[in-house]
Amino acid sequence: MKLERSTIIPLPAHIVWSKVQTEALLSHIAWPIIRFDYAKGQRPIKFEDGGQYEAKLWFFGMFPIGSQTIKTSAHTKNVGEWPAKLRDDGSSKLIKTWDHWISINPIDEKATHYTDSLDIDAGILTPFVWLFAQIFYAHRQRRWRELATSLYTRELIDLEMERFAAARNANDSAAMWRALERAHIISQPHLALHLSTHWNMLGLAIKERHGGEIAGQLLRLALTPFGVITGNLPLGNTGRSDVSPFLTMTMPEDLAAKIKGDVL
Repeated sequence: MKLERSTIIPLPAHIVWSKVQTEALLSHIAWPIIRFDYAKGQRPIKFEDGGQYEAKLWFFGMFPIGSQTIKTSAHTKNVGEWPAKLRDDGSSKLIKTWDHWISINPIDEKATHYTDSLDIDAGILTPFVWLFAQIFYAHRQRRWRELATSLYTRELIDLEMERFAAARNANDSAAMWRALERAHIISQPHLALHLSTHWNMLGLAIKERHGGEIAGQLLRLALTPFGVITGNLPLGNTGRSDVSPFLTMTMPEDLAAKIKGDVL
């Protein structure tokens, strides 16, 4: 049986194409319905043309549903020529054919037409697997669209977390807190990212046995969902316990320029 679903991703086509070839993107958009568990050291960073990967599948991260062979191949013309296509001609003991094509075509400089096409053969179970695939790919595409709205923010936060890791290796407490404060400023409008930043702050406060900071981070973890949902966010706030969680602060000039200009 065949399935085809299309959506519009609010990102340039070249970015969508670069991300769709990564395992991190696959894991993100499949979560929480499916979790992929590769053998130790075998999780790919990028799905290579002609690559073959074995993964155990977990339904909602808890229930094993067997293993799948992922066979990837890229079908493109020259760089910058569209459409670009990525194929996973996979299979498992239950599903003889899971022939999945992702097709990417630019709409304009800021949007991409994205299509999942799937051919399924699971014997007498095919209609049931097809129904699951309808739900699964609708979920994947929704997760993709949501990710696209925060992708630039995530990249900015990743830069700060790299600085945090370097400072941690150097045992530089001030630099660690500075990186987390900047990550907080960037993450504020996005609930999951915002909570993650406070969680990292709480972890550092616990490590440093800073009672006031621990209490402050627990308070902010409780307040964050209300702030994001209502839109009452104190822009520029560092997220630390030594400032009011409701205080708007001046944003560092370099962060303000990056956030406004969407330029790393």
